[in-house]
Amino acid sequence: MIKVGIICPCPIEYKTCRNILELSNETELAGRAVASKTSEDIDLMAIEAGPGKTQCASATQLVIDNFQPDYVIDVGGAGALSNELNINDIVCAKNAFEYDVYDIDKFLKWPSGLTTSTALTRLLSSESGIIQEFTDWVALHGSSRLVVGDIASGENIVSGGELRRDLRDKLGAIACNWETSAVLRTAQLNSVQAFSFRVITDTADRNYKEQIKQNWEGALKILYTVLKEFIHSGWLDRISQVL
Repeated sequence: MIKVGIICPCPIEYKTCRNILELSNETELAGRAVASKTSEDIDLMAIEAGPGKTQCASATQLVIDNFQPDYVIDVGGAGALSNELNINDIVCAKNAFEYDVYDIDKFLKWPSGLTTSTALTRLLSSESGIIQEFTDWVALHGSSRLVVGDIASGENIVSGGELRRDLRDKLGAIACNWETSAVLRTAQLNSVQAFSFRVITDTADRNYKEQIKQNWEGALKILYTVLKEFIHSGWLDRISQVL
């Protein structure tokens, strides 16, 4: 039995996750809505964490303390920093950069304490080929692409300009959001394996508000359909055998 905890920052991200993954057992944990489902080989829980690093860090700790998951998965929307990304593309993160603690140039001098890796880095080093196989599956069967890369995670609004360029060109991040670093670091401190799957809802420029409003719901449906395949169709089981 593999136990998976999914951290959903915003209400729409939680509700869409609950619906697509068919999580019917809804209750409350320390004031947060949680929903769960147990199948033959997967025990799954999702929590409505609340937006931002503080709420997602505390929600991740709640899930770890009360559910003891084998994996924590960070999910939700993200803005595209790479011009190669399209709306509805899914970014599977290798590393998250907590860039908002220092300015970008100072971050580059001391990156290790503010960079958190996912289980994907170990998986890629194993040369198992599982992620490439899953990427190919998404391209063949899904409505988007799965793209591997690094995420810039900080509580700043990225709306184009110098910040967007610096995150992309100086840090090498391909997408940005508020919460990923908090979820991954909390999991790491508890020695729990973590993944991050973030779907592109906007291009992190001056039109981000309109793009999020237009794309968020549809993009999340695509994200959770892919995540359902990842969790329930043997991919995570294969990964567990490698890790």
